[in-house]
Amino acid sequence: MMLSVLVGCMGVASLGNVQAASWTSAKIPGEQNQAVQGCADDPQKAGDWLCIIVRCDQPGSPLSLHFSAPAPDIQGDIKLVIDKDSFAVSVPASLKSPLPLSTRAEAVPDALLEAMKSGSAILIEGSQLQPPHNRISLENSRKAIERIEYGCMRPYPSAASFWRRLARGAGFY
Repeated sequence: MMLSVLVGCMGVASLGNVQAASWTSAKIPGEQNQAVQGCADDPQKAGDWLCIIVRCDQPGSPLSLHFSAPAPDIQGDIKLVIDKDSFAVSVPASLKSPLPLSTRAEAVPDALLEAMKSGSAILIEGSQLQPPHNRISLENSRKAIERIEYGCMRPYPSAASFWRRLARGAGFY
């Protein structure tokens, strides 16, 4: 009995050293299959957060970029700095995000997404957030963003394509 308690305590203690993946499926209900998020590790105060969300609004459309924070701190013309590359992004207050507590970027350059997939960290400049609270790690971002890209490229199959695949599979060409 004492041995099992000791082993259990050692297992729980070792969980404190395990770090979660930086980029994961979105934690917003209903968004897990169409959005991924990366969040800052160092919030300004307890209860604060800063996340960047890459989302597929609808199949066949380009990916969209959203910023989530407890207050609308990220609006206007901002600059996203990934390693040594800088990207200008406009986040108008009038453009509503379908995600709660989020703002949405007006347009997302393809080069920005590529840099996010290969970079080590992203800094948000031009907002009210100050370093180090404006930094988000890009660890594991490639796999997460590419999963959403792949899902967004595939439009929902039509009935005709379903029957065509079924006929090919059965040998009816």
